[in-house]
Amino acid sequence: MPSLNIAIVGGGPAGLTLANLLLASPTSNKINVTVFERDASTSSRVTKGGTLDLHADTGLAALDAAGLRPAFDARARYDPLSSALTIADRHGTVVLNLGDANEANPRPEIDREDLKTVLLDSLPEGTVHWDAHVNSVTPDGSLEFRSGAEEPTVGKYDLVVGAEGAWSKVRAHITESRPVFSGISGFELHIADPETTYPDIAKKVGHGLYYAFGNQQSFAGQRLGNGSIMLYAMARTEGPNDPQELIDSCGGDLGRVQQRLKKRYEDAGWAPEICDAIGAADPATIRGWPLYEYVLPDGHVFAHRPGWTVLGDAAHVMTIFAGEGVNTGMRDALELAKRVREAADGEGDRIMEALDRLVQEYEEEMFERSRRMMTETFLNKEVLFDERAPESAIERLKAQG
Repeated sequence: MPSLNIAIVGGGPAGLTLANLLLASPTSNKINVTVFERDASTSSRVTKGGTLDLHADTGLAALDAAGLRPAFDARARYDPLSSALTIADRHGTVVLNLGDANEANPRPEIDREDLKTVLLDSLPEGTVHWDAHVNSVTPDGSLEFRSGAEEPTVGKYDLVVGAEGAWSKVRAHITESRPVFSGISGFELHIADPETTYPDIAKKVGHGLYYAFGNQQSFAGQRLGNGSIMLYAMARTEGPNDPQELIDSCGGDLGRVQQRLKKRYEDAGWAPEICDAIGAADPATIRGWPLYEYVLPDGHVFAHRPGWTVLGDAAHVMTIFAGEGVNTGMRDALELAKRVREAADGEGDRIMEALDRLVQEYEEEMFERSRRMMTETFLNKEVLFDERAPESAIERLKAQG
């Protein structure tokens, strides 16, 4: 019989990485893992997300520990140009190019959905419970699902891990601290066949990432593994409701939303080719996206609650402007898995005592480590949406060496 029963709420990269690390360990026969995921199936989510670059000491280290590096390598992009970064101003004038076709890419790229496939394919059948959307956690610790069903945790799970994002119901059971609006919101769009639909943006983006800044707005184009391009049109806004208010003002007509969004950029003096790229996207793919973060330095910190913890965005959501979110979450999984495995190696009543102590140790380490990533991300956000951007961003890059 397993020594420990672990429930993971959320089947994103961080939660699935934790499941793999626990089940691939030498002590896996002592650990039972159940993942509750809100999506109905692997293919039910409409919004698939962009591409990720995994770092040696975080995401890649977690995959190595789980024995998943060969499966990852089969899908990842090591092409040096896939990590190329172009920064321009709102007029389309390039101010910085990073990336060398002759240098190896130490941070391989992989689409978010491909990474999830790698993580899902390695789990035993039945590990993930689909269509299990946790709506709340009751005061006595039961998981209450949107379907109306309940899953008692007391006496059934030795540890419940919240990995279901910024608005984690597990986190809400542990602490009242919540993320705050970052001051940045906008829209995500998708061009399925850019080479045909809008070759100008395909050329600008190349194999990597194209970013333009100005007027406290940004435009980004990111190449995915299938050749398509994700677009991100973000700006400083007074509140998080700006994207939804625009959608509502257009009666939910995403085609009208697209044209209004394009006009915002035209009115602010953005280059015609950038405005036209927004107009070239498939309007059905438009998604409003307000960005959230925790107030530094300690907004993400919470008091330990035995039997419960969080990782990934549920622990320390940050904006997208350092590329550290998924990597930090996968490192969380690596650090937590080490400690759960150590506890599972114990005997008798000491197992639970050790588990509680080691989870608290993980939380203290995670708070400090993620604070560094949150600080870096916050500072990037501030210079990227400064009135002097992109000059302010170039100055920060030069200062970092």
